[in-house]
Amino acid sequence: MNEDTMKSNLLDRFRISEADFLGSGMEAEVYALDDERVLKVYNDLSDAPRQERLRKFYAGLKAEHLSYGLPYIHDILVENGTLVTIEKRMQGSNLQSKLAGMTRDEQTNMMKTYLQANLELHSLQGSSTMEGFQLFHDHRISLGRMDNWYDLLSETIKVKQTELKPYFEKDVRDYGAKLTLIMERLAPGYEGGYSIIHGDFYPGNILINEKNEVTGLIDFGMLTMYGDYLFDVAIGWVCLDMYNQLNASLPERYLDIIVSTLGEGVRKDLYFYVLIYSLMTANLYSPTCEDGHYRWCVENLNREEYWEVT
Repeated sequence: MNEDTMKSNLLDRFRISEADFLGSGMEAEVYALDDERVLKVYNDLSDAPRQERLRKFYAGLKAEHLSYGLPYIHDILVENGTLVTIEKRMQGSNLQSKLAGMTRDEQTNMMKTYLQANLELHSLQGSSTMEGFQLFHDHRISLGRMDNWYDLLSETIKVKQTELKPYFEKDVRDYGAKLTLIMERLAPGYEGGYSIIHGDFYPGNILINEKNEVTGLIDFGMLTMYGDYLFDVAIGWVCLDMYNQLNASLPERYLDIIVSTLGEGVRKDLYFYVLIYSLMTANLYSPTCEDGHYRWCVENLNREEYWEVT
């Protein structure tokens, strides 16, 4: 039986069709089951144990104070070898698809709302399902070394550099010295407050309604951690329009909003976390570092202004 036939049979099993298709991501295609639920059909980038961990994580979150919704997994099934989940249907359209159609003033107001939605994650409680300060633990890293969140970042960077060093040595100016600076800053350990970190807080994972109000945050996962909330703010900033597709200076404008809201003192932390993110994710989409994301990470690591305050 070929892949198309298997998929058709699967959709028939749940009495849905291609007309119910809502969208897709790296791991799954999403179909509407009804007004309250969706069916996610996964590829081989996920598995049942991973989804079970996500289900426990979502169920354990105490989100009563959030003004927007979070995902919830009702069922995890394997149908003829294909992993599917039945999840709560999140209302709204993703922000990324709406930004281009907004006026400059609408974009500015939306960025203020976007920041407030990010800051609301402070109120989330529920880290008990995490091991070593991370939802999905990399088994190459020893949990015995995890005394604080910086330990996780430090060990993750060490592991990732075994893969990235040949590429970074070629493309990142003063790579060795820069890596030493990062490791030295992480060495004393993290002593700040702890919050849930989404890890991929960017417009594609933010749902909004017709009034440009945030209605949902989706796709917690690989970089979901327990640590400094400013890591999420940093990702929300640099990934707002990371390749400048909109030609609207959104990152520069958004950084001004962040600094005016949280104070000039956060700038050095934002730069630091962008460097961390770039060291950790450069080969996320291409193991051989041949894509735009790798080049974007290299550009960050070569931005001298990010290092001047680190």
